[in-house]
Amino acid sequence: MNLALLKYVKSFSEGRIRLRHPALHNEATARITKEGMLATAGVNSVEINCLSGSVLILYDASLLSKDQLIAMGVAWAEYLDTVKAGKAAEPPSFA
Repeated sequence: MNLALLKYVKSFSEGRIRLRHPALHNEATARITKEGMLATAGVNSVEINCLSGSVLILYDASLLSKDQLIAMGVAWAEYLDTVKAGKAAEPPSFA
């Protein structure tokens, strides 16, 4: 798994991944992240907890390969890192 993403992954199993990122404590960032992730084919649900900065993603493993999921995770981690650094960024799109 990509090292840029690995530091945020807290659990991973087929169909389910939990990530933590400090930028997700911000409600606006969490909302943008949730909406963007839900727009991805194969993502069934996204639950974000702003208090813990965590996101639980449930996905269809028959529609999203591990490589696709990693690419998506890396793009979102880079977006969240940029936002956390106080810089403007466009959220990634996988629709």
